[in-house]
Amino acid sequence: MKPYASVLDWPILFLKRRTHLTVLANHRFTLEQDKLRSAPRTCARFRYTTRMTTLCIMTALAAESRVFIDAYKLRHLPIRGLRLYGSEYCLLLQTGVGKLKAAAATAALLQVRPDISCIVNAGIAGGTDQIGSVYLAHRVQDRATGMSWYPHLPLQRQVPDLATIEVQTMDKPCSTYHQGILFDMESSGIFSAASVYLSTDAMQCVKVISDNSDQSMSAVNSANCTQLMNHTVPVITQLQQWHAAKQTDNEFLAGIDTAVNALVTRVHHTTNDTLQLRRLLQQLTSVTKTVPSTVDLIELSSAKLIKQQLQEALKNAPLTYGQND
Repeated sequence: MKPYASVLDWPILFLKRRTHLTVLANHRFTLEQDKLRSAPRTCARFRYTTRMTTLCIMTALAAESRVFIDAYKLRHLPIRGLRLYGSEYCLLLQTGVGKLKAAAATAALLQVRPDISCIVNAGIAGGTDQIGSVYLAHRVQDRATGMSWYPHLPLQRQVPDLATIEVQTMDKPCSTYHQGILFDMESSGIFSAASVYLSTDAMQCVKVISDNSDQSMSAVNSANCTQLMNHTVPVITQLQQWHAAKQTDNEFLAGIDTAVNALVTRVHHTTNDTLQLRRLLQQLTSVTKTVPSTVDLIELSSAKLIKQQLQEALKNAPLTYGQND
């Protein structure tokens, strides 16, 4: 099968031009690269890419989502069972309240959209500081299970004047506040599901304080929730720019491209297989600081076996975080 390029304005493309189109399992249309390159009128009208750097914002409530839908001019995307909105390089998933719904929605989306290269959980949380204070999580913990995740944070100069904090996910609303900790109900579910698909440098959590000991959660409504979420938009934009800059690093991408090309040339990969292969190679390179060797992988007989070996290597790779990371 030939590699395909994503075309986001597929309804217009489908109506305007009769070409070789294929419908994927996630209901997006794709177009063969050689056909697209041989059609200059189509190229002039539609942008296409073989390397996608899609960021997905994940919220729980409609009041949290509305800010980003307006700020990034997102439109509804019809994927059954998911409240999904998107533009060319940004998606928003409204998961619903609670860590179980958040985990289920996150896993479902990342399974059908392997082009997603980074997720950011954004929402309100309870804490001890002033209402409207925005924080970036350096640790996400599930209070019930004790499991923790440590996002790989950007350099301070890339998100200036933004403090970091621990976020704990509760099974039900909490009215007891502790210094240095924020409480929410979705983050651990999102991180638990996303960690199967993404590395820690591609998962972030941004929270704005909505309630504290002086103003209880009962005072939070849709209007002031949306107003509070406005404070998070500049932070999300900075994180998006940071992630895009990482993804466009020439040396990093050149090594990934070489590895992908070597593997898909020798071993049959579908379009979805190729996207998953690229993502796994990106994760391993991010963790180990080197592009994995393809010498042994080429000898494997199927894309499935290559995927399994890379997943095992990623599982066993040591995680470190320090001043030079």
